[in-house]
Amino acid sequence: MKKPFLVLLGCIFGHFSTAQKAWDTRDSVARGISIVLASGISHYINTLQLDRSKASIKQNFSCSSMRIMWEPKHRLSLGIEAGHYKVYEVQLVENNNINTASLSITPILFCVQMRIFRRFYVSAATGVSIHQADINLLGNQSSSQAWAFSNLKFSAGYVYPVTKQFGLGLQAQFLSENKTEDMVASVQAVARYQFKRKFKRIRERG
Repeated sequence: MKKPFLVLLGCIFGHFSTAQKAWDTRDSVARGISIVLASGISHYINTLQLDRSKASIKQNFSCSSMRIMWEPKHRLSLGIEAGHYKVYEVQLVENNNINTASLSITPILFCVQMRIFRRFYVSAATGVSIHQADINLLGNQSSSQAWAFSNLKFSAGYVYPVTKQFGLGLQAQFLSENKTEDMVASVQAVARYQFKRKFKRIRERG
């Protein structure tokens, strides 16, 4: 999984070196910091081997994420992304008892984003994740946490600029967890705010 990510980064930096022109309209790239909040629905791409006659699995959950990006006047942006995703929940009925096991992840990723068209962007991210496992067995609950590394996330989205600083849109994401070999796809509504004017005033005062 690391090789495709490195190839993608090479393509992004190659395109960035030849694309230095920004638009001077409402679609222009912010020359400062932006914050992106997203919320939507995730779907777990099942890799578990289960006996469906005894166990059932839930694969669809709500999810959320936040991204803080440094956006210069060029098309390339860099930042940090974090989110929360419930991956799956397995239920096993045994002697009138419902036993459950679930996994949730909180990724913390370094993100590289490229705007392809005026309102359409793609991004790639890698970093660490916190895995939260919860088990309810015969009424006894237990939980554990573990760190996972070398995770990958790919996104594509569209943001419509309502104003020069505020935009709304949609994004699709694909998250691959290296440690557990789990994969999650999601669709999220996006709200983006750009702190362009405030950072400009700080520079002028300096």
